[in-house]
Amino acid sequence: MLTPARRLARVPLAALAYAAFATPALAGGPDAASASVFGQSLVIGLREGAEAILIFAALWAILRRMGAAPASFAALAWGGLAGIAASILAAWALAAGLTSTGAAAPLIEGASLLLAAFVLLFISSWLLGKREARNWRDHIESRTRGAVGSGGKAALFATGFLAIFREGAETVLFYQALLSSARTPALLAGALAALAILAAAFVLVRALGMRLPLRGFFTATAWLMLALAVIYVGKGVHELQETGLIGETGLAALPRIPALGIYPTAQTLTAQIALLATGLLLNRHTTAPSRKQPAE
Repeated sequence: MLTPARRLARVPLAALAYAAFATPALAGGPDAASASVFGQSLVIGLREGAEAILIFAALWAILRRMGAAPASFAALAWGGLAGIAASILAAWALAAGLTSTGAAAPLIEGASLLLAAFVLLFISSWLLGKREARNWRDHIESRTRGAVGSGGKAALFATGFLAIFREGAETVLFYQALLSSARTPALLAGALAALAILAAAFVLVRALGMRLPLRGFFTATAWLMLALAVIYVGKGVHELQETGLIGETGLAALPRIPALGIYPTAQTLTAQIALLATGLLLNRHTTAPSRKQPAE
C-alpha cells in the first residue's frame, strides 16, 4: 500500500518530467529551443519504438510457446510489415495534406496539436496501468490467444498490423505536432538517437540476455507523456488563437516560452492546468488497484 508521502510524490514526478523538457528551453541561447525539441523527439521515439518492439516480440514468443505453425508466424510478420508501410503512407498523406491547405494550415496544426495532447494524456494513464510485468504479459497473451482462436492467419495478420500501425500512427501524429516548432533538424536528431538507443537495447536483450526494467520504463515514460501533453495543449490553443477561433486574454506576468507551450494568455494557461489536473486524476485512478497489493 502506498504511504501518503508516496501518493504526494506523484505531483513532483509530473513536475520532474516537465522539467526534463523545460531545462533546455529555459537555459537560454540560440539552441535552447532546439534542445527542447530534441528531448521531446527522443522521448516520443523511445516510447513508441520500444512499445512496438515489445509488443511484437511478445506476440512472437507467445506463438512459439503455443507451438504455432510456420504460417502463423508468417501472417504476424506480414501484418507487421503492412503496419510499417501504412504508417509511412499516413505520414506522407498528412504532410501532403498540410502542404495543400494553405491558409488553413494553422487551424489544422492547432487541431493536430490538441489531438496529440489528448492521445498523450490517455497513453500516460494506460502506461501506468501496464507497468507491472504481469499486467503487460496478460494483456499481450490475451490478444494473441484471441487472435489464434477467432480467425487463424487473418486474425494474426490483423494483430500484427494493428500492433505496429497503432504505434506508427501515434508517432506520425506526435512528430507532426513537433514539426510546428520549425526545428526539423532537432526533431530528426532526436528520432535517430531514439533508434540508436532502441537498437542497442535490442542487442543487449537478444545477445546478452539482459532484462529490460519494464516497470521503470513505463513509469518514466508515462509521466513524460503527460508532460508532453501539457506542452502540446498550450501550443494547440495558441495556434487556434492565431486563427482567431479562440480569443486572447493577456496575462502580463506570464512569460512566453513557445518550446514549453507557455504563452501569456489566460486561455493557454487554463487549458494546461485543466489537462494536467485531468492527467493526475486519471493516473491516480489507474494505479488505484495496485495500492491494494503488497509492495514488491
